[in-house]
Amino acid sequence: MVDIPNSQEVQSNQCLSGYCPKNCVSSYKLGKKIVERLNVAKDMLSKAGKILITIRQPPKPVDEMPCGETVGLDLMIQKVWNTLEDDNVGIIGLYGMGGVGKTTLLKRIHSELGKRKHSFDLVLWAVVSKDCDINKIMTDISNRLGIDDGFWKRCSQEQRVAKVYERLKEKKFLLMLDDLWGKLDLERLGVPVPKETNNKSKVMFTTRFEDVCAKMQAQKKFKVECLSEKEAFDLFCKKVGEETLRSHTEILKLAQEVAKECRGLPLALITVGSAMAGVKSFEAWMVAKNSLRSFSWIALDLEDKVFRILKFSYDKLPDKAHKSCFLYCALYPEDKGLDIDELIDRWIAEGFIDKDGKSIYDMYNQGKSIIEKLILSCLLEESFEARSRNYDKMKNIIKMHDVIRDMALWLSRDEDENKDKIVVQGEAFSMSEMDSKRLNVVQRISVITTMDLKESLNLPACPNVITLCIRNMSLYTIHAPSLSSNLQSIKRLRVLDLSGNVSFSIEQLSELGELINLEFINLSGTSICGLPIELKKLKNLRVFLMDDMAINDVVEFPLEVIESLEQLKVFRFSRKALHWLTRSFVQGEISLLEKLESLPKLEELSIHLTSIASVRRLLHSTKLRASSRRLKLSYTSRYFNKELDTLEMSSLSATMSTMTRLDHIHLWRIDNLVDGSPVTDKWHLGKLRQVRIYDCGSITHLTWLRYAPLLEYLDVFGCSSIEHVVKDNDEEADSKSNNDNIFTNLIELYLGYMSKLVSIHKRALAFPSLKCILVNGCSNLRKLPFNSSFASKDNLIAIQGETEWWDNLEWDDTIMEHLLRPKFQNKSSLSQKMLWEATLNSRRLLKSGAPCTTRSTCSY
Repeated sequence: MVDIPNSQEVQSNQCLSGYCPKNCVSSYKLGKKIVERLNVAKDMLSKAGKILITIRQPPKPVDEMPCGETVGLDLMIQKVWNTLEDDNVGIIGLYGMGGVGKTTLLKRIHSELGKRKHSFDLVLWAVVSKDCDINKIMTDISNRLGIDDGFWKRCSQEQRVAKVYERLKEKKFLLMLDDLWGKLDLERLGVPVPKETNNKSKVMFTTRFEDVCAKMQAQKKFKVECLSEKEAFDLFCKKVGEETLRSHTEILKLAQEVAKECRGLPLALITVGSAMAGVKSFEAWMVAKNSLRSFSWIALDLEDKVFRILKFSYDKLPDKAHKSCFLYCALYPEDKGLDIDELIDRWIAEGFIDKDGKSIYDMYNQGKSIIEKLILSCLLEESFEARSRNYDKMKNIIKMHDVIRDMALWLSRDEDENKDKIVVQGEAFSMSEMDSKRLNVVQRISVITTMDLKESLNLPACPNVITLCIRNMSLYTIHAPSLSSNLQSIKRLRVLDLSGNVSFSIEQLSELGELINLEFINLSGTSICGLPIELKKLKNLRVFLMDDMAINDVVEFPLEVIESLEQLKVFRFSRKALHWLTRSFVQGEISLLEKLESLPKLEELSIHLTSIASVRRLLHSTKLRASSRRLKLSYTSRYFNKELDTLEMSSLSATMSTMTRLDHIHLWRIDNLVDGSPVTDKWHLGKLRQVRIYDCGSITHLTWLRYAPLLEYLDVFGCSSIEHVVKDNDEEADSKSNNDNIFTNLIELYLGYMSKLVSIHKRALAFPSLKCILVNGCSNLRKLPFNSSFASKDNLIAIQGETEWWDNLEWDDTIMEHLLRPKFQNKSSLSQKMLWEATLNSRRLLKSGAPCTTRSTCSY
C-alpha cells in the first residue's frame, strides 16, 4: 500500500493559513502525487466492481420469539414481573413438575418484555436441557451479543469467557435459561453473577427440581402449579376446536369429563385435546373418557407424548431406592393423601431402604430424605390442605398428581408389558376372571377405599403375591371364606395390611400363622378383640402395628404371641376408645411391657398406657425408654381408684428428656397431672415433634415446650386451667436469646376450649414455619404473639376461629390486622362444642359409675 501524506504534513508546506504554497516546485510535486494516487484508486475501483459497505448494528434489547396464546398464567406473570423490577433480587427460579407449563411461562414473560417498558439493555435466551452443553449455551449467548463468528471459532474457551464477560459487565441484562437439571456455573459462561455487580442484572431459569433453586442461589422462587378446573377446560377447548365441540350435543359434556381426567396438567390437556381435535363421533369420545379413567393413556397413543416426557424426572432420581419408593406410591388411590409415616413403614417392610444393617431410625430418616427428594423433583406434592388429625396423631400428608400416578403405574408394569403385575383398586374385583397364568404374574394387590361398595371382593389364589393391602373395607365387602382359604396359598407374602377393616374377626386371622415369610402386618383400626395363638409362628415378623384398636383389655390377646416374635423391631399399640375399665388393665399393661422388654431386636415402641404403675414400669427399663417413639398416657383408671398419686408435669418432662427417640406425646384426661417444680433448662426434648394434650384440667402452662426445638404440631384442648402456653418469667423478660428458639419449627397450632387462656407467649415470636393456627372456645385469648415482620411473610396459610373471637383481638400494630385479615377463616365451632359436651358427659358417667354404652360417647 502506498503512503499518503497526512494533513499536518501538507499544511506545514503552505502559508496564508494553508491557502497558498510556500514553494511552487513542492506544490507541483504534491499535485503530481495526488493525481497518481487518484488514478490508482480509480483503477482499483474498476477492478473491484460494486462494493457494499455494512456497519454491524448493536443487538436489539429483546429478540422476537413465537409465543402462542396462554391460559391461566396472568397472575403468575405479574408476580414474576414485580420481581424483575425488584432491585434486591438477582436470580429467580421457576420450578414445577414436568409438563406443567414452565417453558410456556418463560416464553410469555419474554414476549411481555418485547411489549412492556423495562430497564434491561439486553435480554438473552438459552435452552440448557438435561444434557447440559456449555459450548452450545455460550454460542447462543455469543450470537445474541453479536460477537464476530470468526473470532469465536478461532479463540480458546478462556478467551470466549473473557469476551462474553467484557460485553455483559457494563450492561443491565436479563439471562433467561430454560430447563435446568442441576447447578449451572454462570462464571463458566462468562456471565457476571447478579448481585455481585452494580448494574442490577438478573438471571431467570426454569427447572423441574426445587433444590436447583437453592443450588443456583435464587433469591426468589415460584412454583408453577397445575391449572384450575375452569382454566384447564378453557385450554382443552382451545386445542379441540369449537367446530368439534359443536359437532354433537353430548360432546361438550364429555369434553368436560375428559379434561377433568387430565387433572390440570397442561401437557396432558394439550396432548389429549390435540388428539381429540376433529373427532366428531360420540362413541369415540366415550372411548376416550373411559380409557383415561382407567389410566389407559396407551389406548389413545399418548405414551410417547406424555409419559416419556414425564419419565425424564424419574430417570434423574439418584438410585434404585428412590425409584422403587416413588413407584410404590402408585399403590395408593388417586386423589388420596399419603401419610408419610405409613408410607415409610411400608418402604421399610418392602426392603427398599433396609440396607447395610441400618437401624429403624436410620431407615426412617432415609425415608424422609427420599420423600424430600421426590418433592423437590416435583414427583410428589406437599399437601397442607389434606393434612388430617386422627385420634392419636397428626398426619403428615403428601400427594401424587394423578397423571404422575398413571405414569408410575405404567412404569411399575414394565411400561404396560406386564399389566397384571400390579393390581390396584377396582381391578381387584375382577381378579376372579383371571386364568392361572395371569394370576401367577400378580406381585402386589392394593385395595384402599373409603366408600361403600356393592361388589364383593373375592380374592383368588395368587402364589407369587408379596404385598397384599386391603384397607377400610367391611366384612360384607370382603368374601371372608375366599380370603381365609387363599391366605394359605400365598406363602411368599411379606407385607400384609388389613388396617381399617372394622368388621374383621379373630377367626379370619387364624390362618396368618401359616405365612411364615411375613415381615410386616398392620391391623390398626380394626375391631379385632384378640389375636390368634397361631401368630406365634411368624418368626420373621419385623413390624407389628395395632394402633387405634378396639381392644379393651391387654390380656385379651396371648402375651406368648409377643414374646415369640424374636425378629420384631417395631411394635405399636394404642386403643381407640375405652368403654368400661377393669383393674386387669394395670397388670395387663405391665405384663405386656415385660414381654416387649425381652424382645432382643426391638428398636421402636409406640404404646398406650393407662396407669401410673405402667408408666413407672416403662421408665424403669433402659431398653424401653431408649426405644420409645410415641407415648400416649390416659389415666382413665382413676375412675375406679380415687387414691392415685399425682403426677408432676416437671417430673414427666424430665423423664421424657431421657427418652432420646420420643417424637410424639399424647396426654389424655389426666386430672391428677399438675405443674410441679419450676421449668429447668436441663431438660432437652430434642426429638419431640408432636404434642397433644386433651382434658388435663390441673396444669396451668406448658412452658416445658420451650425445650422442644423441633416441635412441629401442638394441639391443646379442654385444659380448663391453662393460662399461658409458654410463660415468660421476670428473669427472662430482658433476655431475647431465650425466646429465639421457641416454636421455630412449629407448623400447626390448635387451641380449643380453654376459658382461662390469656396468652400463647407474652412477647412476639418469629414463628418462621407456622402455616396454620386454629382457636376455638378461648374467648380470653385477646392477643396473638405475632409482629408485623411475621405478618408480611407468605408462610402462614390460615388463621381459623370464630368471627367474634377475631373481631375482639387486640393489635399492637394496626398494620398486622390488615395483613393477617385475608388469612382469617371463619371456623364454626358447633361440631367442636357437640364433641366437647359429649366428652364432658362421658366423664360424668364414668365418675358416677355408670357404664358407657356407645363408643362415640367416650372417644374424642
